[in-house]
Amino acid sequence: MINVDQSLIFQIINFLLLLLLLNMLLYKPIRTILKQRAEKMSLLAKEAATAQAEMTQKDQDYQNKLLQARKEGFEQKNSFKLKGQEEEKKLLLEANQKIEAQLTQNRQKIAQEMEAARQKLSGEVASFSQEIAKKILGRTI
Repeated sequence: MINVDQSLIFQIINFLLLLLLLNMLLYKPIRTILKQRAEKMSLLAKEAATAQAEMTQKDQDYQNKLLQARKEGFEQKNSFKLKGQEEEKKLLLEANQKIEAQLTQNRQKIAQEMEAARQKLSGEVASFSQEIAKKILGRTI
């Protein structure tokens, strides 16, 4: 059986002092450490989320810049291609004009030579016709 006497009061006081001492020496520091740890974990989680969002934004910026660079490269490629085609047309046109001019010049030269040959031959036609008639008839005319 339990006796309620003075020792019970000492036991209660002893228990309360033990609780107070344990609270001051053990529970409060552990709770403080746990609270600091929770705050630090929360801060690290926020930093990780911020870093993740920043990384996502940077990746998106990188993709946009890459796409823009590809578009600019494609546009430059097409621009160079068009310039090359225009230059090719220009060179072909110049070559065709030179060839056409040279062809016209050659035709004129040939026409002049033909005219000179005609004039030379027309002056000799009479003598050729007399020679042919002489050979055919066998006598001089």
